[in-house]
Amino acid sequence: MKPRHGQGHLGIVMMALLLSGCAHEPAALPMFADQVRVDVTDVAYDHSTGTHYLVLEEKSGRRVLPIAIGDDEARAIMFELRGIKPERPLTYELMLKLIEQTGNKVDRVVINDVRDEVYYAKVYLDHGRYMLDSRPSDAIALAIGADAPIFVADKLLQTTTTETIAPPINIAKGLGMTMQELTPELAQYFRVNAGSGVLVADIASSAQKAGIERGDIVTQVDGRPITTLDEFSHAAVAAIAGGDSKVTLTIRRGGAIHLITLNTHQISTRP
Repeated sequence: MKPRHGQGHLGIVMMALLLSGCAHEPAALPMFADQVRVDVTDVAYDHSTGTHYLVLEEKSGRRVLPIAIGDDEARAIMFELRGIKPERPLTYELMLKLIEQTGNKVDRVVINDVRDEVYYAKVYLDHGRYMLDSRPSDAIALAIGADAPIFVADKLLQTTTTETIAPPINIAKGLGMTMQELTPELAQYFRVNAGSGVLVADIASSAQKAGIERGDIVTQVDGRPITTLDEFSHAAVAAIAGGDSKVTLTIRRGGAIHLITLNTHQISTRP
């Protein structure tokens, strides 16, 4: 059984810190000898257990750390990684604004321990002047939003590959876009039915110029209903193979329906 993320909520600790005027004792930055710099390589979903996993991978090696996280935390980190701006601010965004608007700065976060199958993390502010205990998922979302480095205690890393952790979230590429499955959790967030389209996770310059945005939900391609990634892939191939210079997408954005036309001769293959 994979260890879970820590249960202490960063928001409560953060509010206490701000209300106290950042009166915590200065916390010296720890030595880096036992810490390893990592990247967030994926947010994976294990269909067999119904669990999201955050996958951290060593920058200069093959070791990884998978951490089971909640649906809300997975969505927040996924949005940040994909550059999707949610319609409503998420908790970590509020925390980051509170940190920055009170003159503080996120230095880095460290996943430093695991006890009873629960991971623990620390957030360091202002060159180690302040330190906050946090759930790893909250700390990592903050780090990504603040463009701060993420470290893991060396003892926690596993010698394996990301492929052995959990199957990655399904994606498909076509028409200058990277599409992602509209899972029940994402569908609930966007207030649509699961399977009612596919989510735009990344875009090439050609799609961006046409008006496509990350977070759009594609529901039709040239009038063909799209409910799965396979249907999108087949429709995208058909649109290009058909020889027409234009393809029309029906998308849902913020509860409104839009029609966007792409020039197939200008579509980039590099989202």
